[in-house]
Amino acid sequence: MATSVGVMRGKRGGADAPGGAWWREVVIVGCALLVSVALLIAFHSLGDPAWVRRYVSPVPGSDAAIWQVQTTFLSVGFAGLTIAAQLFAEAPLAIGTSRKRILAYIGASWFVTAGLAGNAVMALESIWLPSATGVAIAFTWLAATAALLMVSTSRLTHLFGHPSRLDEVVRTSLIETLSDRFDRVARRYSDARSGLDELLTPESSRTSTDSVWTVYVPVPQAGRVIRTIDPEGVRQAIASLAASGDDDPPRILLDVRPGDRTRLGAVAFRIVTSNRLDEAAAVRMVQLLQSSIELEPPGAVTAYEETEHEIATLMDAIGTNLRSGALATAERALELLGQIVQGVWMTGLDRSTADRASVTRGSGLLQSIVDVEQDVLLSPQVAQVFVTATTSRTLEAAATGSGEYIEECLRSFMRQWSDILQRGGPEFEALPVRIVACVQNLTLYSDPSASEPHALRSRGTWAMVELVKLALDARRPDIATIAAGELRRLFELDPDGAARSEVRAGLLVLSGWLRYLAETNDPRSATDPGLVAALVSDGSAGDILAARDIVEGGTPFSRWDKWEASRAASGSVQPSELPGFIERAQVTALAAAASGPDRPTGPARPTGAARPTGAARPTGADHTEGADQPK
Repeated sequence: MATSVGVMRGKRGGADAPGGAWWREVVIVGCALLVSVALLIAFHSLGDPAWVRRYVSPVPGSDAAIWQVQTTFLSVGFAGLTIAAQLFAEAPLAIGTSRKRILAYIGASWFVTAGLAGNAVMALESIWLPSATGVAIAFTWLAATAALLMVSTSRLTHLFGHPSRLDEVVRTSLIETLSDRFDRVARRYSDARSGLDELLTPESSRTSTDSVWTVYVPVPQAGRVIRTIDPEGVRQAIASLAASGDDDPPRILLDVRPGDRTRLGAVAFRIVTSNRLDEAAAVRMVQLLQSSIELEPPGAVTAYEETEHEIATLMDAIGTNLRSGALATAERALELLGQIVQGVWMTGLDRSTADRASVTRGSGLLQSIVDVEQDVLLSPQVAQVFVTATTSRTLEAAATGSGEYIEECLRSFMRQWSDILQRGGPEFEALPVRIVACVQNLTLYSDPSASEPHALRSRGTWAMVELVKLALDARRPDIATIAAGELRRLFELDPDGAARSEVRAGLLVLSGWLRYLAETNDPRSATDPGLVAALVSDGSAGDILAARDIVEGGTPFSRWDKWEASRAASGSVQPSELPGFIERAQVTALAAAASGPDRPTGPARPTGAARPTGAARPTGADHTEGADQPK
């Protein structure tokens, strides 16, 4: 996956390629058409060369026969394209971008353009400009049409006969299209703000006066797309404000951006002054600033709306196939959606633009994953499809070296885990064990070729910590005990390594959390001896102190410092108590370390926990636990 993404990064203009190729084809075929017509006129007026009349003189009516054969080829080709288009109603080909890429891949535009131009040449030659050389020109167009028809048919047959190739074409087209679309938005936004940055005040800046007046400038029209903002109108407004004689300079804040669709009642600008403006001055400011906003023509669509429509088509296909029982098709579409999200995310890492467009595109695409995962409780088989897809997506994320994207993939496990434990019936009992095994296997995996080989290891460890905490939230201490036991067994054969130190840090946090729940009489509190024993950190006193340093230094993925927020009353501010309970857990662990090797080792692994059905095990991973790790 990393290789394919890297290749795609070098292909610029992927989204524009079909349009650019179409115009290139029109120009080439148009030039050939003009040359052919000029030759027909010349040979019809001046006569054929002697060698043509002697050696290749056609029989009477041959030009009409060639025209008829070429028309038949065109009819067959159009019928084939019509049949192929019927397949475009199914995802992922229902997406407009996919259709364009498929048609471009099979060369349909070449066939249609050359075929129609050739038909026009043959009509001219047969009706108005007959000549022996004209028949040869018509035959050349016939040969070109037949060759293009054969190429298109063979490519189309190969494509639909190899679903994996079809998925690759669709995936590549969507990634390139979405990436280039967002790049264009970012460039337009940067160009539009090039003359505004020195005029407008950053959002983080505030006036220093105690008395502040704010004038809100609404958007001129609702439901229109903003093309750009003219700096001249903003400059005139600032000049008028400067003449008001305020002690502090007035501020103008921009609340919209080029490429956004305006909403009813939305604010475009805010004028912040230390003195209240009179009504006439305020009206003039509003008019000047509104006139600076240039809008797209009615009917324009934003890049984000196009993206939402295309991704929604794929999401609908996933939901439909899951409900109809076509799990293999749904898994294929779900994998495609994950690859699209990853491809767009990774191409975004190469961009220097860090404006709101990049944030919006990432969160919007990731939200599509969250939306489709709401079907996880349709059946245990559907849940297994989601767990498998999440495992594959996280494994591919490890190769990217992007810690932020790895965390987003691991959060899918958290959502599935919570939904199954809180709302799943008894038929889902096997799924939590499988999720634990998948997260554990991913934690043990490291990709030496990645820029951050251990990015998944650290985040996976703290994902295991979150699994235990979420199991307690769901009032499932039995599942929490299983997850805690697997967490405790991580990197057992490398007791002095950094990975084991993070495991100890996670155990300290969970042990402190368990004490916190017990002493605050929280209904989530658990007194299972096996769980309590599993959460006691092992190692020497130095190991435990090092683990505490990790906790205090900040942890990836897990936000354990926010765990208390769910118990706080709305609007209330309470001091954090959890760090104190973690200190008490540290004291208990130090006492256990001082007592010698006879200390708790955690619960035994439950039967079947090591080999849940279908659990993924990364190939080629740097395992440190040998045969003791789950498969």
